[in-house]
Amino acid sequence: MIQQYITTLRQLIIDILGNADSSHYQVSKEISDKWIAKRANAKKQNDGFLFEKRIIFYSELEDLKEIIDKNWDHFLPVLFDKKRFEAFFNEVLQFQKTQNNGQDLIQSQEHLLSGIVQDLKNAITIFNNKKNKIDDYFISISKISDNLGNTWNTNPEENKQKPILKVGDEYELLVEANDPKDRKIEYQLYHFAGKLRINQDSNRFQFTIDKTLVGQSNMLVIKAFTADTDYKNECILKVHITVLPE
Repeated sequence: MIQQYITTLRQLIIDILGNADSSHYQVSKEISDKWIAKRANAKKQNDGFLFEKRIIFYSELEDLKEIIDKNWDHFLPVLFDKKRFEAFFNEVLQFQKTQNNGQDLIQSQEHLLSGIVQDLKNAITIFNNKKNKIDDYFISISKISDNLGNTWNTNPEENKQKPILKVGDEYELLVEANDPKDRKIEYQLYHFAGKLRINQDSNRFQFTIDKTLVGQSNMLVIKAFTADTDYKNECILKVHITVLPE
């Protein structure tokens, strides 16, 4: 369990400060020299293969505390309360010394240690959830406009427009979509209760209103999506139109 705490702290440090030898850990040269020597020894023992190259993994528990102390402003959004973190850290450090002296932890100490480890993991999870944003991963439609001057966006309260068209009218819809990873966007338009269906690469739909669309409230579904992804990546907006017969 102590090793799990150490590994979790190391990973947090990597996430915040990086894992390169040049990462700004702000430890003393004496400490960094120890890390380098331990890594060199690990490389030698493994003939240069299958050894941990990331320098932070040769740190001791006390070293991790120094890194976080020196870079507290960077860790504040995750750990929040420095005194609380230090109190928990000191408990883990004491438990480590107990085990290093050949003594086992009693049950209450094991429970406390488990709680401290879980508390740290929860803090990291909460931070990551706040940091992750849907817009960093999924496509979005910012606006749809037509050749009659109407516009629709992602706010349902603002999408009150219901254009009135007649059979034979030429209708045009322009879709403004963005994929945060710049993948190829494809577009689809279909009549929810009818046969109209258009699939294309262009974000501009042009079609003639026919008699199958006659009705007081017809829903056109416009979808922007990326086909070449390993997860479902699509966004849909709905446009309602009224179509009068000839």
